[in-house]
Amino acid sequence: MLSEEEKRELKEMAASAKLGEDFRLLEEVSREAQTQVTWVQYLDFLTTMSLFGALQAPPRPFAHYTNVRL
Repeated sequence: MLSEEEKRELKEMAASAKLGEDFRLLEEVSREAQTQVTWVQYLDFLTTMSLFGALQAPPRPFAHYTNVRL
């Protein structure tokens, strides 16, 4: 549950004209940014993302424990 202070803050934010304008601007810009993606752009994106997966640290060698007690 939200506290009374949190409820009050949310109501103030909902009434804010500046916040509403910011969200309208964000929506407008995001609509303008929607374009068709070519298959070359898509392949470039997939190639770039696959490189991030290859940057993982190599696996550590297995540690052999000689004195294990349960």
